[in-house]
Amino acid sequence: MKAYFNYAYNPVYDSITGRLSCYRKLQERCVGKLELKDKDRVLCLGVGTGNEIFHILKMNSNVDITGVDYSFRALRKAQKKALARGKEIEVFTMDARRLDFTDSSFDEVVCIHVMDFITENERVTNEILRVLKSGGQFVITYPSKKEGMSLGFNLFKDIVRNNPDAGKPRVVAFLKSLWQMLVGTVYLPLFLRPKKRSYSPDGLLTMMSELSVGELQIEADPIYQDYIVYGRK
Repeated sequence: MKAYFNYAYNPVYDSITGRLSCYRKLQERCVGKLELKDKDRVLCLGVGTGNEIFHILKMNSNVDITGVDYSFRALRKAQKKALARGKEIEVFTMDARRLDFTDSSFDEVVCIHVMDFITENERVTNEILRVLKSGGQFVITYPSKKEGMSLGFNLFKDIVRNNPDAGKPRVVAFLKSLWQMLVGTVYLPLFLRPKKRSYSPDGLLTMMSELSVGELQIEADPIYQDYIVYGRK
């Protein structure tokens, strides 16, 4: 799995998923739940190629950002993107189930589309809360039980509606779309993997009630069909 993410998934991620309007809106919506103050320590868990960092810096460029991911190649991209915007960030290759940080290390934790790939969601959630300071904020997405073929259809509609190549010569737009479809086959192993863990709002409330959560809210994302869970420790 690590080799798949390092050498297949992440090298094409920005040219496929990163171009989706709904993907950018979801990240902006999640980061927008936080109240970022100067000098806050922000952990981006499963930061991937670093696209959520853009939204964090738009809100407050005076925070300290730490990025964690399973893929060292993704972290290199994230670090380069931040440096291109004049921001140095710390990055670590790390397992989300065993974060190598002391308790109460961060003021905010962002975790977007990580629970889709991990079966031990409760364990990862507990780790997030462990490294979060008391009163600190978190925003985490969890897959819903509605995810399935309709998710792929939603993403396809988003590509058609927000095609960045609209207005270009038809041949150019067609060849670019064809190339994207061919490259997109790299995602097939994700569809063939065992059924992932999914949640209902009641299931999320039950899980969170057993952890150190204070304030808590749950919202649904209509396109990605994820639940956005955010609040304070």
